[in-house]
Amino acid sequence: MQPYSPLADPLADRPVWAWLRRRIGLLLFLHNVMQVFVAADHRYRPLYNRAVGYQIATQLRLAGYRPDSGVPVVLLSYSGGAQVATGVVEELHSQLRSPVVVITLGGFHNGANDLTHAEHVHQLTSAGDRIERVGTWIFPQHWRLFRRSGWNRARRAGKITVHRLDPATHLGPHSYISPEGMLPDGRSHLDHTTDTVIALVRAHSGATAVTDEPLP
Repeated sequence: MQPYSPLADPLADRPVWAWLRRRIGLLLFLHNVMQVFVAADHRYRPLYNRAVGYQIATQLRLAGYRPDSGVPVVLLSYSGGAQVATGVVEELHSQLRSPVVVITLGGFHNGANDLTHAEHVHQLTSAGDRIERVGTWIFPQHWRLFRRSGWNRARRAGKITVHRLDPATHLGPHSYISPEGMLPDGRSHLDHTTDTVIALVRAHSGATAVTDEPLP
């Protein structure tokens, strides 16, 4: 499920959107950007976060997840999906009483959402990702001056770890999820991203340990 909609109605299942995605990808990208700004707007954010969090919790229960089981819920988000993933942490904690792990990939979000009940946030990023950097510039809650923002409180609590996926870009043939861009070790950017995400999920499942660069 792609939880951009409080109605749990992903675009991927609509034939018309699949047709449009192949032909006017930029327009759909701008659509998603607008959706992010709606989710980030202080007037709509609380209701949006609760509605989407409720939908995710419902789908997990239907898939057999048991509240209070202690099994981590991992939210993997790409680009503007980070706004949604960071926003639903509180509702998932309330609904499922489970450890919630957030993985942002090129995360574009306003930094305002409360991450108190997130077990950890893994920030997968790259020096070549200009779009993510734009988000840190235009949303003041990322600035260290705003010490009481959700992002900065999580930073001071040591809950955010940065993982470098250089030299990946946000979009295009060298993006994080591109099978075409190649690294010196012979892996594609997609392979590198996949390996990193799998290692993080396993670490929080107790199978391995992963350490990287804590966010100061």
